[in-house]
Amino acid sequence: MKTLVIHPKDNSTDFLSAIYEGMDCDIISECVSKRALKETIKNHDRIIMLGHGTQYGLIGYRNPQTRLFRSPYLIIDSNFVYLLREKECVCIWCNADIFVEKYNLKGFYTGMIISEVEEALDYCVTATKEEIEFSNKLLAESVKKAINSHFIVGIIKESYKSDTNQVIHFNQENLYFNK
Repeated sequence: MKTLVIHPKDNSTDFLSAIYEGMDCDIISECVSKRALKETIKNHDRIIMLGHGTQYGLIGYRNPQTRLFRSPYLIIDSNFVYLLREKECVCIWCNADIFVEKYNLKGFYTGMIISEVEEALDYCVTATKEEIEFSNKLLAESVKKAINSHFIVGIIKESYKSDTNQVIHFNQENLYFNK
């Protein structure tokens, strides 16, 4: 199975690189044209999309000439659905569930996932920075372990768990699979 990983560079989602570390795959982490990205997607069987996002898609970043600020844009949006419907997808970004379910994509995906302190505060989940970092690391390790299985959600939930970490409890409720 030929795999493409789309993981825009962002320090706050670097922990997700553990999912594809050592995997035989092609990786897109920089800004590319929509045309080039569509051609690349066509040549792959599985598309792994990781990072920040919204209900409208996966966020990428353009670097303006000043390189002082990063300008966000949707690297994956509804214009890619016709291609993604033919692929096995892994969509790990906040609110990917809305995007995946709206367009009936197939594969593993997440709803709202707490990966930063501000997100925990927004959702009234009590957590320290260390608890969030532990959750992030364990989630990535669990996805890596399960990514080639037909029982991906069950395997992830079995290894991504904690008796005391409220972030993990919250995130576990937001892991999905669509056949």
